Amino acid sequence: MKNIIKHILWTGILLTAASCTSQDDIYKQWVKPGGYDYPAKAINFTAERGFQRVVLKWDKPMDPAVKTAILYWRNYTDSLMVDYASFPDGKVSVEVKDMADHAYTFDIVNFDSKGNRSLATEMTVTPFGDGWLVSRSERTVKSAAMDGDNGKVVLSKATDQMVATRFRYKDINNSWVECETVLKPGENEVTFPKALRGKRFQYSSAYHPAEGLDTVWRAWVTSSNGLRYQLNGKRWNCSVTTGQTFSEYTPDKIFDGRMTSSSRWHSSRSDMMKDIFPKIITIDTQTSAGESFAFTDFAFYQHPDQPTMRYIKDFAIYVRDTPFDPNTTDYKAEYGIPFYSGTMSQSSAVYTASVSQGASGRYIAIVINSSWSKDGYVDLWELVPFGYIPSQAD
Repeated sequence: MKNIIKHILWTGILLTAASCTSQDDIYKQWVKPGGYDYPAKAINFTAERGFQRVVLKWDKPMDPAVKTAILYWRNYTDSLMVDYASFPDGKVSVEVKDMADHAYTFDIVNFDSKGNRSLATEMTVTPFGDGWLVSRSERTVKSAAMDGDNGKVVLSKATDQMVATRFRYKDINNSWVECETVLKPGENEVTFPKALRGKRFQYSSAYHPAEGLDTVWRAWVTSSNGLRYQLNGKRWNCSVTTGQTFSEYTPDKIFDGRMTSSSRWHSSRSDMMKDIFPKIITIDTQTSAGESFAFTDFAFYQHPDQPTMRYIKDFAIYVRDTPFDPNTTDYKAEYGIPFYSGTMSQSSAVYTASVSQGASGRYIAIVINSSWSKDGYVDLWELVPFGYIPSQAD
């Protein structure tokens, strides 16, 4: 029995020794006699973000045996060799271009003259790109009008990270010129010297993130409207709702250029007609096909001195290419969507109806729905329209 037990024990010892020998053989291929030599890794690794690019910086290794490095990105599928001899001042700066608008992980691995590699130094960076630029808001045009021989443009305020806005416009020779004025963030008005009236203009803004490298200009934006100017309505035909004219104060006088009490339109004073609304003025500009105006503003002139005699209250303006019937019984259904609607105040002799996008058409209708007068009177001393011709704006 003792011999059997000894035999079993010796068998176990031999099996254990054989097993350990097999495991040692497996790991021998990964073990270097005397250990591995790891060059110094990159330190003080920083990044500066630009537009579709990044600039990576780190310290040149102090160890003279470290000769080169490889910068890896896109999961080690892209790489760039760095020769430390090219950076005698001790600071390494590497630019990576043509980058998309998402995060990248960069790894730096140093190599000595024997080919030994260091541990990697890692950093994740997201460059600025098209997605960032698209998310920046552009200014909007609040007003664009002729002022004598010059164009005057008013824009909205600068938006986030905007540093400048530039312009180009058509001059009196119908040639594109770049405006010398470049708006800063705190400015929103610009003048175009010797501009060609009625022409659209272009503008572009630049953006610079506080922590970014680059100032980036957006593509040119073309204004929706041309530089508006005062239109001459002296030859336009005017009609009014039947029975809504008092004496010689006919509607054609609203375009005669004379802002006097003897040259105005006044509604009926008869007891049967004075309280009837709406009172509608329709206008035919008599323009040819394709030459219609785009209207941007209408200035209504009423009594210059007496606020209580400024009668027009609620009103609407319509513009389209087909005639309006001033005697319609349901103008809301027949006229469509108004160009402008509002309520005039008696505090000012001039009320200007303005829109950001001009409405084009040969025909105009002005619908007056109520009066500040208890008698229902309304009158209009002069109507001054502003606009441009879209077919000639580019």
